[in-house]
Amino acid sequence: MADSSGFDYEVFLSFRGLDTRAGFTDFLYNSLINAGIHAYRDDEELHIGEEIGPELLQAIKQSRISIPIFSKRYASSKWCLKELVQMVECKKSMGQKIMPIFYDVEPSEIRDQTGRYGQAFIEHKSRGRYGDGTISEWKAALSEVGAIKGWDLNSMPNRREGDLVKTVVKEVFSELKKGYLVLSDCLVEVDNHVSEIMRMIDPQTHETRIVGIRGMGGAGKTTLAKIIYNKLLPDFEHRCFLSNIRETSKVKGVEYLQNQLISDVLKRKGKDISISNTDEGIETIKDRLCGKRLLLVLDDVDRKNQLNALMGKRDWFGEGSKVIITSRNKEVLNLPEVDWTYELNCMDFDKSLRLFSKHAFRRDRPLDDYLAHSRKAVSIAGGLPLALEVIGSLLSCNSKEKWDDILKKLEIIPHEEVSSKLKISYEALDDRQKHIFLDIACFFIGCDKEVAIHMWDETEFFPEEALEVLQHMSLIKIVEKNTLWMHDLLRDLGREIIRQDSNMVTEKQTRVWDADEASDLLMTKQEKERVEALCLQFSRATEHHLADKHFMRLPNLRFLAVDGRNEENGQRKDPEPVFGLVMRNLRQNFHLPINFFRKKSHQFPKLRWLSWYSYPLNFDIGKLSMQNLVVLDLARSAITHHWDGWSHIKMAKTLKVLNLSGCEELVKTPDFSGLANLERLIMLDCVRLVKVHKSIGQLQRLVFLDVRHCWELDDLPNEIQERKSLKVLRSYGRRMVVLAL
Repeated sequence: MADSSGFDYEVFLSFRGLDTRAGFTDFLYNSLINAGIHAYRDDEELHIGEEIGPELLQAIKQSRISIPIFSKRYASSKWCLKELVQMVECKKSMGQKIMPIFYDVEPSEIRDQTGRYGQAFIEHKSRGRYGDGTISEWKAALSEVGAIKGWDLNSMPNRREGDLVKTVVKEVFSELKKGYLVLSDCLVEVDNHVSEIMRMIDPQTHETRIVGIRGMGGAGKTTLAKIIYNKLLPDFEHRCFLSNIRETSKVKGVEYLQNQLISDVLKRKGKDISISNTDEGIETIKDRLCGKRLLLVLDDVDRKNQLNALMGKRDWFGEGSKVIITSRNKEVLNLPEVDWTYELNCMDFDKSLRLFSKHAFRRDRPLDDYLAHSRKAVSIAGGLPLALEVIGSLLSCNSKEKWDDILKKLEIIPHEEVSSKLKISYEALDDRQKHIFLDIACFFIGCDKEVAIHMWDETEFFPEEALEVLQHMSLIKIVEKNTLWMHDLLRDLGREIIRQDSNMVTEKQTRVWDADEASDLLMTKQEKERVEALCLQFSRATEHHLADKHFMRLPNLRFLAVDGRNEENGQRKDPEPVFGLVMRNLRQNFHLPINFFRKKSHQFPKLRWLSWYSYPLNFDIGKLSMQNLVVLDLARSAITHHWDGWSHIKMAKTLKVLNLSGCEELVKTPDFSGLANLERLIMLDCVRLVKVHKSIGQLQRLVFLDVRHCWELDDLPNEIQERKSLKVLRSYGRRMVVLAL
């Protein structure tokens, strides 16, 4: 049965049965077994024919260490010599360790084939059964292994075989423990990841291969790298696993890592090598390791200069080297030297449940009484292995009542161990990128990227670049329909950062996404100058009258989303807003009266984004400042082309996105001539729309027009036919086509 690292055996014993089988070898074999070391011993008397058997060949190949026991008549056995040749071949091609024992013979007899070893070859030749090539191969193997430092029985006090066995077992155990990395016994279905990366690395090729593994914090990159490292380890004499490079380089410097790499490969103590600066380290690595066939793992790299200092070019190491790099940052792996990059995504629900159960219950499935609670816990973890491990261990051995308390807390506040791991990526961002990350976490998950990007001033936040960085750092993804996606735990991390920055005081939060907290916030008399973004919900069923004074205390508001859809008695069930803004935890509703904004004009001078999902539209938009408005979302409102607000919207000279989706009362559009900067006009599901005003042809910056499901709209104005850069989404009958006009 293979062990957890994929090897059949840890130690292969090669010996001359007539000399040591019943004595020393039997004692050594049983001592290894008793020490928990999986050893293989061959019985040469069972061999049939001249060729080495496939099982024996496989046993040697699949052993981490080979121990030839050189006794007086070892060289007289053709099988011992064949085994030795195979060991040397595995050492050269796979880096296998050979640790010889000189039992009652001098090492020089083996190296030079003198004494009984010389006599054995005279006898082999006299029989005439083996050619000169075979004899030479046997001698070369003896010479090579005889030169390896091993254990010599003659050097033991009073030639005590028991002491020799104890020494061998101790050193073998130490070698096995030193070389292989410890892995969790709770791994779940990693074989597909391992197989794909092994295919990329291709252990059989003699070419150097460099592979990157990327993913968000806690996705299991390091664990996967350890598994690959353990599988490749027997093939390499020179190897090094540099863990936690990001943190180590920050605390101790890259020079420390360079020292560690050189020391591990050359098997020198740290004090024997002293790198004083990065440039010196680079030159030393290039000079001292250039001929070494190396297995190297660079774990948790977050900057390209770390790679430049540790693995600048492919020719720094010997041909056939294998290098594995793990990183959260895609850009770090975007180098010519990296052959492939493997993206590690979150686990699906079934695998997540298994991994969670291993930590919570020490079994593959939850206990029946805990199934519902387990599903809730797995949902909170969101397929992130680190979270599944931490939450499973946290809940283990607790009562269901305790589970309820813990899960309730985790739904609001991420576990500290998980959030600290995720926060590493956040801390690596600059202030602009952090700002955009927090906005997405609070408001823009599920939003069209091309729409969301207008939220941030191009000259101040460089949003295109920032979104690219967030993607490279695995903090967001751009998924189907060009929408922004963020893992739930990262979303919760962002929101918790905002809460902590405000000392848990809502009035001091920069962003308020919870409708209940927003309602309470508006009713307080304190100034709310720090509040920049707000989500509200109100209903005609429950009236909470708000006056202008409640909004006057929000002078710095740049984002306002109000969900005022009428859902009384189940009469109306609107789909999610087209921009993907989802209101969560909406338990208490409030009503804005029809005279909202009457008393003071030009509210919210810094407002860039207004989403007002209202049926009917019950506020006076004329009281809002239009000078900085970039996105206006009036989806599913009852506006018509007679609506008074159109004249005021024309004052929005900076407006780039206008969403009129689902405005079922809109028969024809207003004059758009004042919206010179408009880039996206969305009229999806305007089912009664008959005519689009010809002024649309004057919108020279318009690049996107969506008139799908506008069944009454026969045609678009002729003026837009000349707009070659305009992308139009339109339905014909029940079939939607994309026209690039």
